[in-house]
Amino acid sequence: MTVKLYADEDCPGPVVRALRAAGFDVVSQRDVKRGAADDDVLRLSHLAERVLVTRDLGFGKLAVLRQLPAVGVVILRLRGPGDWLSRAPRVVAAMQKLGESAVGAISTIDWNAIRTRPLPRER
Repeated sequence: MTVKLYADEDCPGPVVRALRAAGFDVVSQRDVKRGAADDDVLRLSHLAERVLVTRDLGFGKLAVLRQLPAVGVVILRLRGPGDWLSRAPRVVAAMQKLGESAVGAISTIDWNAIRTRPLPRER
C-alpha cells in the first residue's frame, strides 16, 4: 500500500506535481480550502487519512505539543540555492524511502537526511 499524502497550501506546486508523477496519491489544500487555519488543515488531513506534507514547522508543534490527531507529518527543510523544481526530486526520493513509515510519525526531510520520530499517542 502506498501512503496517501495531503499537501499543505505552502507545499510548492513543483513538489505536488512531482509526487503525483511518481505515483503518489496527493490531495492539495489549495484545491480544498485556501487560507485555512493550521489546526483545520491538520484536522482535514487526519479526516482524509493522509500524511500532511508541509514546509511549516508549526504543524509539528500542533501534532507533538498540542497532540492534535494526525496521520503523520512530513516537514520539508530543503534550503539553499535553486527553485522547488530542482528540489522536488529530493522530496520524491525521500517519500519513496519513507513510504508507510511516514504514518504515525513526524518526519523531516533535508538535503542530507530523513529524520523520523513517532507521534505521541492520542489521548
